[in-house]
Amino acid sequence: MANMDRCPICDVAVRPENLIRHLNDIHPRHPDTAKLIEELKAEPGRIAARRPSQPFRLSRRLVSVIVVLILVGVGGYYLVTNLPAGGTPLPCISGTGSAYHWHTQLTISSGGNPITIPANIGISLTCMQILHTHDSTGLIHIEPDTPEQARIYTVGDFFHVWGKSFDTPSRMTVNGTAVSASSNVGLYNNEAIVLEYASFTP
Repeated sequence: MANMDRCPICDVAVRPENLIRHLNDIHPRHPDTAKLIEELKAEPGRIAARRPSQPFRLSRRLVSVIVVLILVGVGGYYLVTNLPAGGTPLPCISGTGSAYHWHTQLTISSGGNPITIPANIGISLTCMQILHTHDSTGLIHIEPDTPEQARIYTVGDFFHVWGKSFDTPSRMTVNGTAVSASSNVGLYNNEAIVLEYASFTP
C-alpha cells in the first residue's frame, strides 16, 4: 500500500498524516506513545503547515445592500418617531377623493402681513391625510375615501393636521362675510376663509 506508515506499537498501516492522531487515539496509555509523538512531530513535513487565513473582504454589492438597509432603518425610525402622538390626526387616504374632493382657500395674516401656508401639510412619505396641501397657495384639499370619512371637516381639523394652535384670531371672514372666529367653522367646497391675527407664528 503506497504512502502508508506502520504504527510502531501495533504495526497497523496508517496514512503518514494520521499516525500521530492514531497514537493519541489508540495508544494513549502506552509508555512509548509520548516519545514517539515527539519524534514524529520533529520529522520535516509530518505535520501539514497551516494555511494562512484569508483576509475578510466585502464585495461592493454586499456593501451596497448593507448601506441601503441602514438608510431604510434610519428613515423608518425617523418617520415613526416624528409622527404625532397616537399616529396621524386624520386617516390616511388614497388621494383619489373617492367620496368627494373639495377645495377651501385659506388665507392667514399676522399683524397685517400675509402668512405662507406651507406645501405638503398632511403629506408624508407614508401617508396623505384627508386634509392636506400640495403647494403654498393656502388651498386646502379635502379628500375622504369612504362614506364613513365623508363628514364636514373644520378649520380646526386643518390646524390640528398642520400642528398649529388655532388660538384667537382678531377677525374671520367666510366668502367675504365676517363671522364669529371659531375653529368649528366648516371647510366647504369653493369657499374662501380669511383669518386675521394680531400675532401668528407659522
